[in-house]
Amino acid sequence: MEKENKVQQPDAAQGAEAQKEEGAVGSFGKFKSADALLNAYNSLEAEFTRRSQRLRELEGRLQDGNRMSSAAEGESRQQPQSLDEQVGAAVEKYLAARQAPYIMADGGSPASAPAQRIRSLEEAGRLAQELFRKNV
Repeated sequence: MEKENKVQQPDAAQGAEAQKEEGAVGSFGKFKSADALLNAYNSLEAEFTRRSQRLRELEGRLQDGNRMSSAAEGESRQQPQSLDEQVGAAVEKYLAARQAPYIMADGGSPASAPAQRIRSLEEAGRLAQELFRKNV
């Protein structure tokens, strides 16, 4: 414990010397009194608050401006600018309207005629004979 006290005593002596040196300059740094320091802190806080509010306002305007400019860009994308782009858009529109209908590519065949409803046994027999004659 004596060693610890010896270690602490030089620290206390150094602290006293530091306080004497600060006494010449002042314990509040470049401020003359605690009131001057408090006033400076309050004015700094007020300035920081004003700048933060201004920054928030400008960021809001920037986001609104981005929304408006993206909407304007969307409109300009829909309307081609040059003559070549206008011709290309017209040709694409025409070709899309004249596109061939979808045809089944899997080998299945779509119905080409409406289905006939058979009402009697005689009709069924006659249709069966016609089908057999076509396939033979």
